[in-house]
Amino acid sequence: MITTLHIKNIGIIDDLSIDLNKGLNVLTGETGAGKTLIIDSLAIIAGGRFSKEMIRKGEKNSFVELCIYAPENEQSIEGNIIVSREINISGKNMCKINGRMVTVNELREFMAQFIEIHGQQDNQKLLDKQTHLEYIDGFTGEKLLNLRKNYEKIYNEYKLLKLKEN
Repeated sequence: MITTLHIKNIGIIDDLSIDLNKGLNVLTGETGAGKTLIIDSLAIIAGGRFSKEMIRKGEKNSFVELCIYAPENEQSIEGNIIVSREINISGKNMCKINGRMVTVNELREFMAQFIEIHGQQDNQKLLDKQTHLEYIDGFTGEKLLNLRKNYEKIYNEYKLLKLKEN
């Protein structure tokens, strides 16, 4: 669970700390108030892409830091994990988990267990032809799903045998 989010020098945000409580947290406000910058900051700390144009005008770097309460995680110290990402105007990154430097890929992999961001159109998977079979298979029930898995296993074995023949 994210307990604290600290953002510095991103867009119109000079220096902001947000304490999040258990349960549902809602961001509301007028257009231009900075809600999207908070979501963008979460994406940045989750290992997402960052444009140096996001750095606040006149500043040399931006900084996002999270405190995560996850006592079950092996990397937690007294139940907490501190994750930070600093990006300077040259585009260089410095990512850290509990003070240890990591790559952006390592940060992304680690943060995948804590942050998943969905945009306004993400619910439109119903219109994506790639997901139609998944939905239909989901309605068939356990018995048919097991038959399908068994068929896939036998078919894959068949393909391996065919490869060995050639």
